[in-house]
Amino acid sequence: MRVVSLGTAAGGGFPQWNCACGPCSAARAGRLPSRTRECAAVTGNGRDWWLLNASPDLRTQLAATGALWPGPGPRDTPVRGVLLTDAEYDHITGLTELRGATGLKV
Repeated sequence: MRVVSLGTAAGGGFPQWNCACGPCSAARAGRLPSRTRECAAVTGNGRDWWLLNASPDLRTQLAATGALWPGPGPRDTPVRGVLLTDAEYDHITGLTELRGATGLKV
């Protein structure tokens, strides 16, 4: 089994848009890496992937993870489905990014 962390930040991402704490300020200044909101991808065979939650940052997360890129056909995707752990906004909003997929299980 392989697990890839697509995002590890809490709601709002990091830095938080409305926070001037030390770590958020350091991230804005480039001294700490920015992070997208929590989401992970899991595979058992390296071809078929399941997402754990669907972050609002999902488009960016998928684009940054080569194993999840589309292909080989023009509309093929290795993403087979999404397991939602709850109905929190930060866990479901990315589902709209997947609306063009066929056969996707949620």
